[in-house]
Amino acid sequence: MLQLLRSLDRTDLAALASWRRLSMRGSNGAMDIAEALADEADIGAAVGKLGWRDASRLASGSVEALQRARLRGLAVGTPEAPELLPAASAALTRQLAGAGDDVTVERANLAPLPQATERAHGAAQLAADAIASLDLAPRAYRDGRGGLQLGATTVRRIAAELHTEQTVLSPLFEWMLDLGLCSPVADAMRPTAAGRAFRLSAPLDRWRRLAECWLAELSVTNRAGLLRDSASHATPQTELLGLTVEGRLSQLGLLLTHDDLRAAAELLASALPEEVAGVYLQPDLSIIAPGPLAPVDEQALQAVASLERRGLASSYRLSEASVTHALGTGLSIAEIEATLARLSLTGIPQPVEYLLREASNRHGRVRVREHPVRPGTIVTSQDPALMDALRVDAAVAPLGLRQSGEGALVSSASRDTVVLMLLDARYPASAENAEGQLVPLRPRETAPARELGPSDAALRFADALHDEATRLDAGDDAQTWVQRQLEVARRAKSEVTVRVDLGGGKETTLRLVPMSVAAGRLRARDLAADVERTLPIRAILEVQLSEQPDVE
Repeated sequence: MLQLLRSLDRTDLAALASWRRLSMRGSNGAMDIAEALADEADIGAAVGKLGWRDASRLASGSVEALQRARLRGLAVGTPEAPELLPAASAALTRQLAGAGDDVTVERANLAPLPQATERAHGAAQLAADAIASLDLAPRAYRDGRGGLQLGATTVRRIAAELHTEQTVLSPLFEWMLDLGLCSPVADAMRPTAAGRAFRLSAPLDRWRRLAECWLAELSVTNRAGLLRDSASHATPQTELLGLTVEGRLSQLGLLLTHDDLRAAAELLASALPEEVAGVYLQPDLSIIAPGPLAPVDEQALQAVASLERRGLASSYRLSEASVTHALGTGLSIAEIEATLARLSLTGIPQPVEYLLREASNRHGRVRVREHPVRPGTIVTSQDPALMDALRVDAAVAPLGLRQSGEGALVSSASRDTVVLMLLDARYPASAENAEGQLVPLRPRETAPARELGPSDAALRFADALHDEATRLDAGDDAQTWVQRQLEVARRAKSEVTVRVDLGGGKETTLRLVPMSVAAGRLRARDLAADVERTLPIRAILEVQLSEQPDVE
C-alpha cells in the first residue's frame, strides 16, 4: 500500500483521499494512511460505494475497472498490471451476490417498444430544452457542501415553463452539470460550449449520454429491484429515459441493466422516427411540427415561438410576447420572417404577417436604460398613454416606478428585471444603452468549462502524504509494514502470529507477544514455548494481529 501511495501523483492522491474519506487532520503519517486503506472494514465500505456497473466490471477482471480500483486504493500493483486486494475481492463477491443475475425477465412482460421510444426521444428533447432555458432568464444557483446545483425554486420555475415535473428536471440538471453542459457565470447558470453542442446533437446521442449518467449511478440494490419488481423500483428517471413505462421494464431498460448501452442505442436508433423537413404555420398563430425537427431547425423555431406541447409531434405558438422576446435578443423582423418562411410548409398566413408588422411597430416604444448616476433604471416612452398606464398598473407595482422629471419614470430594480417584468405585463419594452441604441436584453453568454478536481485542502494533504511516503524506505515496504504491525501490537500488549523465514526454503509460525521493536530486531515472548525470543525483523515474512487493538 505504501508503494501505491508513493506511485500516485498529487491529483490522484487527493482524489483517493476524498473518495475514501480519509481523515486529513490528525494523521500520524503515511503508515497510518496505508494501514487505514488496508483495513478490511474500510475496504468493505469502499466496495459498497461502487455502483453496479463498476462492481460488475471489476468482478469480471476488466483492466480498466482494475485501474480505476487501484486509484481508489482497492487494488495494488502497477497501472499496467493492477491486482485486486483480497479483502476487496471478498467484499465484491458478497455485494454482487444479490445483484439479480439469477432473474429471468420474460420478453412478453416488457413494456411496448414504441412507448419506450417516445419517452426516450422526449428525454433527449427535454435535455435540449433545459439547456435552452438557461438563455431565457437568469437562473440562480448555489454552490455549497452538496456541490454546485440549481436551487429548488429555480428548477420548479423551469419545470413549469417546460411543462414537466420538478422530480424529473432536478436529476436531469445534475446530469447536465456532471457532463459539463452548464456552468456558472457571475450570478447565473449558463450553457457551456459543450452544452450548446449537446443541444445541436442528434437526439440519439443526447439520450445515450443521459443513459450513461443513469447507468453510472445504478446501485446493485436498485438494479436487482428493477429486474425482480420494476413496478416498485421504477423512478422518474427510468420513466423519463424510457427504461420503464408506467412501472413496466422496457427492452431499453433490460439492456441497460445488463450494461449493454450499445445494443440499447442501436435498438432505439432503429425505432426513432425520421426527422421532418418543416412545420405547419397556421392562421391562428399555432405551429405544428408533424415529427421531430432537425436540432438546428428546432433551435431556430424556439428562438421566435414558445413551446406549447412537447412530443414526437410538437406544437408551438407565435405571439406578440415571443416575437418581442426574439427582437429583444437581437433578431430583426426580417430574420424572424426568413426563419418562418424557411420552415413553414404552408407559407406565412396573413395573421402572422400582421403580428410581425405590429410587433415591429411597437418594438422599442417603451425603453429602459441604466440610471447614469445611481443604481437603478430609467423608463421612457414617446407614447403618453403608455406612460400613464405604467404609473397605475398593479401588475408592475413591484418595480416601484415613480415620476422623475418630465416624461420619465425611475425604478431601483436592474434594467433586465424591469424589461422582463414589463414584457410579462405585455408592454413593448426594450433595453437601450447610454447612447439610446436598442440592445439585446440578454446577450447569449457561453460559460467557460468548469474544472472539476480535488479541493485545495485535499491537494495540500496529498503533497504532504506523497513527501512522507517517498522519504520512507522505498526498497523495503514489506519490512516497514511488518515493523509497523509489530509496534502496534507491542503498544497494545496484544498477541500476534508471525511467519518466519528459517532459511533454506524453510518457514515456521510462532505465536508471540512483542516486548521490544528496535534496531531491526524483535524481542518477544513465545506463548507456545513460554520463552523469550529475539528475531531479526527481516526474517519475519508476515504478521497477523489476533485482534485490531485501539492504539492511544
